[in-house]
Amino acid sequence: MKQILTVAMLTALLAACKKDQYYLYNDIARLQFGPTPDRIYTSSFEMADTMKPFTFFYEPATITQDTVFFDIYAIGGISGNDRPFTLEQVNIPGEANAVPGTHYKAFSDASLKDAYVIKAGQVHASVPVIVLRDASLKKGTVKLQIQVKANEQFQPGEIKKLWRRVEFTDMLSQPAAWNASAVQYYWGKYSQVKHSFMINQTGEKWDQEFLTFVNTDYALLSFWRLKLKTLLTDYNNAHPGAPLTDEMGETVVFP
Repeated sequence: MKQILTVAMLTALLAACKKDQYYLYNDIARLQFGPTPDRIYTSSFEMADTMKPFTFFYEPATITQDTVFFDIYAIGGISGNDRPFTLEQVNIPGEANAVPGTHYKAFSDASLKDAYVIKAGQVHASVPVIVLRDASLKKGTVKLQIQVKANEQFQPGEIKKLWRRVEFTDMLSQPAAWNASAVQYYWGKYSQVKHSFMINQTGEKWDQEFLTFVNTDYALLSFWRLKLKTLLTDYNNAHPGAPLTDEMGETVVFP
């Protein structure tokens, strides 16, 4: 009997710990980031879009700001009133952190007063992060990590879902669609030299939009992979003893 009671007590304790960790969301309203609404019930996408790369590189000089969006959710039911929420920047040690007012519009900026709100009757909102085209982005990449901050309307939700990050620049940079799978099977290791070669040789941008389009069609993937390998071979043949080399000093190759 004592053994049975011990097992029961341990089971109850574990259940209580799990409840504390993930919340029941019936105490107060909580807020956390998540995937796009069409993927909210797909567990493999729970942590999608935690980091989004962005570059002004393709935009004309007249474009001085742009917007990166994240999805955020209220947990604990709907409300009949609009519910403002609060975000804050968290600096990443040892990294080039974005500066409010210089690299992005501060969340307290008056023009964003109505941007960070869960509307009445809803539990989802698209969070706009306004990135600014500062001259320093021509020389490097900055990182903006944001997280949910408690206010009168919301407490934070699950710890692992409280943050998102934007890494942005005004230089050629690796699109999100050039992911680990693309590295292994199609385009190989990313470099700015390789990326620039692909753009100059094909006339395509090879940006996020174009890569996302190509990634959806195996025939296109195969065509462009073979095309780029051929173009690279032609370039190297035209430069005997001086194959295309990237900014890390490595010879450029396609898988």
